[in-house]
Amino acid sequence: MNESDFRQQWEGDKPLYCAWGEFIVETVKGALIGKGKDVDVFLKAPAKFRLKDDNSLVDKAFFRGKAYSDPYHDIEDKVGVRFVVLLLDDISELCHIIESSDCWDFDACKHFDEDRKKAPLLFAYQSVHYILRPKKEFLYKDTVVPVNVPCEVQIRTLLQHAHAELTHDAIYKAKRAVQPDVHRIVAKSMALIETTDDFFSQATRRINYGPLQEHKILERLDSIYNSFTGLTPHTQKSSLVIWDSFEGLIDDGLVDNIQRVITKYSGLAAVISCRYSENVFFQQSTVLFIYWMLWRKKQRLLAEWPFSKELLETIANDIGVSLSID
Repeated sequence: MNESDFRQQWEGDKPLYCAWGEFIVETVKGALIGKGKDVDVFLKAPAKFRLKDDNSLVDKAFFRGKAYSDPYHDIEDKVGVRFVVLLLDDISELCHIIESSDCWDFDACKHFDEDRKKAPLLFAYQSVHYILRPKKEFLYKDTVVPVNVPCEVQIRTLLQHAHAELTHDAIYKAKRAVQPDVHRIVAKSMALIETTDDFFSQATRRINYGPLQEHKILERLDSIYNSFTGLTPHTQKSSLVIWDSFEGLIDDGLVDNIQRVITKYSGLAAVISCRYSENVFFQQSTVLFIYWMLWRKKQRLLAEWPFSKELLETIANDIGVSLSID
């Protein structure tokens, strides 16, 4: 295949490469939404597919030094997709989505964890790269996508992305030979980024994981709330403030204790239903915990209650409990 034939085939194939790239983006975003993620928050840059520039593609195929036996089909990044996330743990979540999908076959052609095992003293460009190909031919938005169409998928943290953007523009596209000390500076910045990424992940785990998550309190209370009232609970930040205040009460038996107490009061479901549309606090399953405390641990509730007493008085009056200490 000569350059003219290459360009002609590429021009004709662009629509199917666009379709394949768009399909991958939408499929991964759909999987994230299915996991309860806000895509606009989880992804730190818009996920888009990108076709390789015509001249860059031809240059890579014929003039960049690597001899391809079949340049058109051997080049696997004619279309690419990039996902940028905040944390290393977020990369793992995206990897699981990609590797568990029935829509494509994947080749994990680069993963920085594997790179670190092979060269533990080397601090270099980090990213996760996959080559995805459809498991079977399919139609997407009036375009037939055949099984042999590759797409390169890159997954990076925000810090890795910043490093890659700098090095790609400053080194890969440099107009002159890059001196060794520049490479060393870049390697040092990668070491710093790797350390910072690790610290970010550790801090986030500490912030977002504790007894509340360990014992799945909110998930279990939400289930009881829905079964008890027939209403859908919606947790807000006010609930998290309450759980922080009473974290010492959380253990694996707490939810069962709450359930045993509230089921004795048949009118409670009606009370919550009446309040549901007028007060957002009653839309949270944490209200069941407050009722339980009013009945079982009133003194501690009054001593450590983090909000105005007016709200607590409303909840107590609904079930005929006095806030005075006997």
